Amino acid sequence: MEEGPHYSASWKRENSTDLKKNKKDFEKNIEGKKADGHGSIPGSSSPGGRPPDKKTSAKGKKRKRKYPLWVRILTIVVAVILAVVLAALIFVLAKLGQINRAVDVEKLDPESEYFETDEPDSNLETMDPEDVTWSNSETVGGSDDVINILLIGQDRRPGEGRARSDAMIIASINKTDKTIKLTSLMRDMYVQIPGYSDNRINAAYAFGGMETLDATIKQNFDIDIDGNIEVDFSGFKDVIDSIGGIDMEIDADEIDVMNDYVRDINRQTGENTESSLVTQAGMQHLNGTQALAYSRIRYVGNGDFGRTERQRKVLMAAFDEVSNLSIPEMLSLADTVLPLLTTDMSSGDLISLATDVLTLGISNIENHNIPEDASYRSASIRGMSVLVPDLDSCRRKLQEIIYGE
Repeated sequence: MEEGPHYSASWKRENSTDLKKNKKDFEKNIEGKKADGHGSIPGSSSPGGRPPDKKTSAKGKKRKRKYPLWVRILTIVVAVILAVVLAALIFVLAKLGQINRAVDVEKLDPESEYFETDEPDSNLETMDPEDVTWSNSETVGGSDDVINILLIGQDRRPGEGRARSDAMIIASINKTDKTIKLTSLMRDMYVQIPGYSDNRINAAYAFGGMETLDATIKQNFDIDIDGNIEVDFSGFKDVIDSIGGIDMEIDADEIDVMNDYVRDINRQTGENTESSLVTQAGMQHLNGTQALAYSRIRYVGNGDFGRTERQRKVLMAAFDEVSNLSIPEMLSLADTVLPLLTTDMSSGDLISLATDVLTLGISNIENHNIPEDASYRSASIRGMSVLVPDLDSCRRKLQEIIYGE
């Protein structure tokens, strides 16, 4: 029987030691590569010798999500509409930037207040200021559906500063019943003016601008004014010319007085005094000078009541002319008219107001004046010919006119 290979004990010990050493070196080398992030077992494509993770591989390649065609078209349409609206808004705001803003109005020192006296009239009762007592109320009317805008016509001549407000018309826009109600406040009403002595209401604007006039209306008549728009007489003339004039029925007894005012306006503007005279009664197409002269007529008919009625007629005729214009014509008109106006309203308020007036389909314009007959007494106070109103009666009437209460 043959014996197998014979190995000595010393050979076994040496080779066993070498194998252990090589194994340790191999394991040490593998661990070092793993620590460096490069280790892998031969035949493996993943770190550390693990096979590739299919889920991890799928996430690494994100697929681009494709929206339906109608979604992409809708997105483009919305973007275009927003761009157009934004451009239109910027354009409108630029237009409204032409209007004058009533800011930092300097008020008259109460010690410098004055009274505009008239020629003595023996037919008027003379009253002492102390004899006039006022009935004050704490209730102020209002409605979210009604906007009260005070339209102010300032009797300022070229070269003059702030003057009295000889035309004061509350334009009440009712968004529910779609009406505009024009209520004239008579310039000669004797009222309380906050911070000053009792005086004609038209002095309030001269003393403290829109803020003082609004406060005067609120204290005496319990009506809040939401905004003011003012134009002086020369600006009014230009506004009428810019819309191409207005049609107005002229009575025979108005012609002479009207022409006197036309000559006066021509002298102030340097025109030929005999130009723009009205020669016959009936329906006439009035230019700016003639329309201004017509609205100032006071000594024909029912005095200042007749004058305020003429002013409202002119406003309604102007409104009719403007409402018949196309959008491009209105935008062109704005370049002429807006620089002639002064307001305390923001551009946002003006846009909202214009939207209400032009889109509500205003179907009716009513005309009123305060005080009405039998709600005042004529008197002479401090040398002024005035109307002393019955405030309780006037308040009730205004609430009825504006709010239907």
